[in-house]
Amino acid sequence: MQKGRVAFAEAYGLENLETRTAASTASVFRAGSITKEFTAAAIMQLAQAGKLAIDDQVSKYVPELAGAGPLTIRMLLNQTSGLHDYTNAAGFDVEELEQHTSKQLIDFIAAMKPVNDFKPGTQWAYSNTNYFVLGVIVERASGISVAGYLAKYVIAPAGLTATGFDHVRDVVPGRASGYMSAKEKRGQYYNAPYIAMDNAGGAGQLRATALDLALWQQALFAGRIVSEASVAAMTTPGRLSDGTVAVRQDAPITPGQPNYGFGLELGKFDGVEAIGHGGAVPGFTAYLVTFPKRQLTVAIMTNGQVGPVEPFREAFREIVRAALHGLRP
Repeated sequence: MQKGRVAFAEAYGLENLETRTAASTASVFRAGSITKEFTAAAIMQLAQAGKLAIDDQVSKYVPELAGAGPLTIRMLLNQTSGLHDYTNAAGFDVEELEQHTSKQLIDFIAAMKPVNDFKPGTQWAYSNTNYFVLGVIVERASGISVAGYLAKYVIAPAGLTATGFDHVRDVVPGRASGYMSAKEKRGQYYNAPYIAMDNAGGAGQLRATALDLALWQQALFAGRIVSEASVAAMTTPGRLSDGTVAVRQDAPITPGQPNYGFGLELGKFDGVEAIGHGGAVPGFTAYLVTFPKRQLTVAIMTNGQVGPVEPFREAFREIVRAALHGLRP
């Protein structure tokens, strides 16, 4: 999309391998960690409304984490909190069959050993825990569920019609089935394992279409979701406690070592300023990036998991490169 208009939209391949249903631009995929952008925007809305402050202590809203050190909401947003990633913690299986309440998962996070991988603010490390906790803060500061808050105050104002928190029980027209690539043979797939999506919360529970994701970033950067000042805060590189600007290693969106704002990766693509985020859950991979100076957004979603024999990331970057340079993908 460019300047709010669709410049190119196309679907390839199959929505479901077993029924041989063709993919379409209305196909719905899991968005994974692109959810983090939405959660960050919700936090900024609540800050604008005076219901929280970005530099508040996390324990003010989540007293269960009082033992995790002097954590601030800003540290969660910037991924500098040091909180261990709960999806990699002992006792938690990423292919969870059981759905947990946010309270149950917060208690699980608080009981992790270690709960911190480093002293808060001293390093940068990507952790889903940061954004799960932010989702809980949204709930406790607003008085409604994070899913309900996002639906009413973030998703609807952006004009999104196929985006929402994913639940396996939901009947979703156009829902794409997720697949994992076989390690030994390119083009061979098996069904992705079941996941209780409620356990992802504000870190990765959204489902959407690629068109909705493009609409989302166009709305966000046009100032229709949060204020111009909030957008500026979201796109300001995070800093460590010693003042050093934090960098991200192995960035999915922009090559090199970009910075990280509030749920947004900040870097350059072919020398052009690029802001976005990637998303991956078993069976699905998504890629979303905006070039602000060109008002150009590229959204790509697939029902294939990034793996050693399927170069999805490389393919995504080539599609983005084509769009950036005015070529047909």
